[in-house]
Amino acid sequence: MKALILMIPALSLTLAGCEQKPAVGPQGPPGPPGPQGQQGPSGPVGSKGEPGPNGPPGPAGQKGEPGTPSHQLRIVMGQKTVSCDEGEILVSVICSAGAPNGVTCPDSVETKGLCLRK
Repeated sequence: MKALILMIPALSLTLAGCEQKPAVGPQGPPGPPGPQGQQGPSGPVGSKGEPGPNGPPGPAGQKGEPGTPSHQLRIVMGQKTVSCDEGEILVSVICSAGAPNGVTCPDSVETKGLCLRK
């Protein structure tokens, strides 16, 4: 048994000397690239990212067509007093100077009124 134990290290040293090392020389130039391989399968979908910042405002749109007038209100102007047509009611009186007294403004003052269709 002792002989076997002594023989193992000696045999290891003997076999280690049998190993051949390749000759080392200068490295050669790289070869040309090979052809591109086929595309592999798509990977799994990643998680949704955070929304980015708002973009700049876009250009102004075209001017729209004017709407149809409602003809519910009408402005009337006169001196001292104003009146509305039949089927309308005077809802407001404004004097260019002073305060109105009912539907009348002071003499020689421009008077504006707002008529509402009944």
